[in-house]
Amino acid sequence: SGQRIADLLADVDVVAELPDVAGYERGCKRGQRCSFGAAWNDPTDHSGCDTRNRMLQQQLTEVVIKPGTHGCKVLAGTLEDPYTGQVVAFSAADPDAVQVDHVFALARAWDAGAWRWDQAQRIAFANDPANLIVVTGPANRDKSDSGLQWLPPNPAYRCTYIARYLSVAADYDLAITGYDRDIALTQCPSVAERTAA
Repeated sequence: SGQRIADLLADVDVVAELPDVAGYERGCKRGQRCSFGAAWNDPTDHSGCDTRNRMLQQQLTEVVIKPGTHGCKVLAGTLEDPYTGQVVAFSAADPDAVQVDHVFALARAWDAGAWRWDQAQRIAFANDPANLIVVTGPANRDKSDSGLQWLPPNPAYRCTYIARYLSVAADYDLAITGYDRDIALTQCPSVAERTAA
């Protein structure tokens, strides 16, 4: 709701713009910084199933699991993408059609304050389900590392998305920009503002 957005905005640090902090590198090959740990390798989860497959199981319907993987590896399923409203078939044969998005993007989080964290906190952040959502590959690529200058094409999901973005920022003490704040207020006017109008 608009009131929740207003409450979250009161909880976050708003800056004119995020600094461009050197040192971010997502890759984990030899010589790369591996800033948020190896992808989908969550040391806090002891299920034996990686973060990506756990998120696919939670958010897809009609899930088909590969036999012999201890109920872990998702072979197929159906996604109702909240970003676009599209219904998409997922198949392990075409894994990029469906991707797991970080609502508050990792590169942006680095500049917004994660560069100060230790590796363990960055890995926890990269694998936190509160910041993860399964969406179509094209929508995820279109969003990239954007803040709230990118909003889901599906208008019905925009305020939910904005609330998740702000909630992650508040939970992890990540800064947002004045532009982020203005978009949130424009898209999701608070109850107080609506009644005052």
